[in-house]
Amino acid sequence: MATRSARGHRTHVSGAPRTRREVYLSADERTVINTAAAQAGLTPGAYIARESVRAARADTSGRSDSPASEVAPAAGVTVSGAREVLDEVRHLRRLMGNVAGNLNDVARHANSTGELVEKSSAILDYVRRTNERVDAELMAILRRLR
Repeated sequence: MATRSARGHRTHVSGAPRTRREVYLSADERTVINTAAAQAGLTPGAYIARESVRAARADTSGRSDSPASEVAPAAGVTVSGAREVLDEVRHLRRLMGNVAGNLNDVARHANSTGELVEKSSAILDYVRRTNERVDAELMAILRRLR
């Protein structure tokens, strides 16, 4: 695995061919990656490359390079792995509770005044995006448990 250079770039394997890849990120994804890259002392591109390779190796070998991961497909789920999944599901439930509260506010206003607030379409769009995110997270959790 490549290490980082003094300027935060990944060191390269000499003679290995490299190809350019473009990654499209939402503003939220970019913020998370920039924060994680800064904590790792890498540029965002170097961080994405390092973590992508790490995840790909874990997916293809059936194990994770990360010491925090204890979920092995053949061995089943450990107690600490189950706790980690439970924490993720609790986070998603809290997130959905927040979304439900926002949607409830829109509905309460519409019922009391007969009008939708100007930002109701933005709120409904946020609800849809959050539901898609929760669905994706739950599918990722299910894949890890298999």
